[in-house]
Amino acid sequence: MTRPERTGWTSVIRSWFRSTPILESTSTHVIDPPFAFETPAFNDSFHFPVTVRLQWRATGNCPAGTLSSEVNLCRERFRYFVEDTIRFYARGFEPHRAADAEAMVNEKLKGVRVVDHGVQLECTAVIRLLPPLPVVQQQQQFLHQRLEREADHEATKRQIEAMTDLRRRWRELLSEGLDDWITPHAVRLAETPTGIADVTDTMLGERRSEAEAFLGMVKRVVDAQQAANVFDFVASSETVMRNTLKMMGLPVPDLVPGSVFSDPDDAS
Repeated sequence: MTRPERTGWTSVIRSWFRSTPILESTSTHVIDPPFAFETPAFNDSFHFPVTVRLQWRATGNCPAGTLSSEVNLCRERFRYFVEDTIRFYARGFEPHRAADAEAMVNEKLKGVRVVDHGVQLECTAVIRLLPPLPVVQQQQQFLHQRLEREADHEATKRQIEAMTDLRRRWRELLSEGLDDWITPHAVRLAETPTGIADVTDTMLGERRSEAEAFLGMVKRVVDAQQAANVFDFVASSETVMRNTLKMMGLPVPDLVPGSVFSDPDDAS
């Protein structure tokens, strides 16, 4: 015969001690592999390639396995939310403004926090958004052309600087050589440092020719002065001047006694 189970205050007290113990708060971190898709740009003519990486943090008073299960339950739903958000905001940007679109969607998806089944979930989405491939190729072509132009400009600038320096040096060389008869021979030897004896003979020959030419010019000047009657020229000039002064009614200065133009009787 079995005894009936006794109930009462004693059983209630024992049930208190048999209650489920309270678990301490735990957390887990999960980083999902990146997933990629394409979203339309402004006017839907091009599509931005998009890559998203989700980072999860789950916190709750439950075992770590339960936290991971909650992350798995929310993952697909949150991916749809991220794709819809990116599609909505990226559609307002033209294809060449991928950087602006990326900044916008990252700002809008800084972090999302939800509480489900007593578990707090925090999810952060990191978005990488690139311009469409045709836009990238066109930008590369423009950049290549600009780099070529800049390279040509730099080469031209260096060439001008070199020419300016050479011009200055040539001016110095030529200006110094104008007053130096040796400079042409020195330049010749600098260009071809051979035949020094021939250059020396040429220099001596040129000096001899210049000396002979100078002496000939002096002789011609002396002959010309002797051929011209300088006394008659001066005397006629004096006579013309005195007659001109008389005709104009101006005083005519007296002749200096003993001058070659004075009357010989006055001199006596």
